[in-house]
Amino acid sequence: MLLVGAGHAHLHLLVHVQALADAGYAVTLLAPATFRYSGVASASATGNMPTQVGLIDVARLVQGSPITHHVGVLGDLDLVAHRAYTGEGTWIDFDVVSFNIGSVAASSGIDLAREEDLLQIKPLEMLAHLRGRVDTVLANQDRARVTIVGAGPSGLELAGNLGVQAAVEVTLIEAGPTIHSGLPPRARERLTRLLHRRGVHLLTGVGVMRIEADQVRLSNGSTPGHDLIVLATGLVSSPLTEELGLADPGQSHLGIPVRSTLQHRDHDDVYAVGDCAHFVPAPLARIGVHGVRQGPVLLRALIARAAGDRPPEFEPQNLALQVLDLGGGQGLAVRGSRWWLGRSALWLKRWIDARWLRQYQKA
Repeated sequence: MLLVGAGHAHLHLLVHVQALADAGYAVTLLAPATFRYSGVASASATGNMPTQVGLIDVARLVQGSPITHHVGVLGDLDLVAHRAYTGEGTWIDFDVVSFNIGSVAASSGIDLAREEDLLQIKPLEMLAHLRGRVDTVLANQDRARVTIVGAGPSGLELAGNLGVQAAVEVTLIEAGPTIHSGLPPRARERLTRLLHRRGVHLLTGVGVMRIEADQVRLSNGSTPGHDLIVLATGLVSSPLTEELGLADPGQSHLGIPVRSTLQHRDHDDVYAVGDCAHFVPAPLARIGVHGVRQGPVLLRALIARAAGDRPPEFEPQNLALQVLDLGGGQGLAVRGSRWWLGRSALWLKRWIDARWLRQYQKA
């Protein structure tokens, strides 16, 4: 069994690896040494929470377990020979492979002068540099102008957390007519007022045409300047899924197509979960809760496979609770049409995040 990536779902397998070993699997993990938890990424990237809070030491987690851990990333895949080639130059043989490699920020339609001129919400290793980049700017001037492109959940969290910092001037740009179209209208109004009170400059209904080191060119012809820019335009599956021949040609943004059993539509020995997967029965939002809930289903599916039993099917919940960390001790909790904004919402988020992290952060 080869596990590629150590995302939410695969972490569940790592702490229950003995069940896989008992079923007859020899488990190999190909993943970086650490994993950053997306639930606290905005708060830690902006300096409002210690970086270590959401950091999981994957290498330490699997130490002493029946797992062979190759620290690195996937370079190539041969589905016929059942071999994976690591970026470090090693071939790994497998009978069954599962992918949990996350997502990247969408940049389609935006002309980038130089990719190094911007930060992106994913991968989280890149976003983690945000506070350091802000501090570098503030070392040379009194204020740091930060532009955030995209007013979805991640963009709103970043704007909220930066907006409470007196030395940071935030501009939030959204191509759609409103911020976070998935929010209930009243919640959106309350959130908009909160951002205005914090001095966040909202620009909606304008698209970003080009990003340069010190300015963006918008669809209305204006060119607002910045010291730093963060791409938070939503998430798409990694282009690697198409390069490996796992995603449909020209549709790598959708991800690896999987059935309700979490198996590839065309390959029974290939599984995919989390943001890199395209759940064919019903497209899923790229939020961590789906990856978390897919973990136990994937574990049962692999055990059933080894026993020759019928695999379980993943049934996504109709309504998922989402809580945004808006900085300043404020949170916005939303589940369907119900919502509330305040300190208790953020307390709930902190409790949920801490409970989940405790499973994977060894003392």
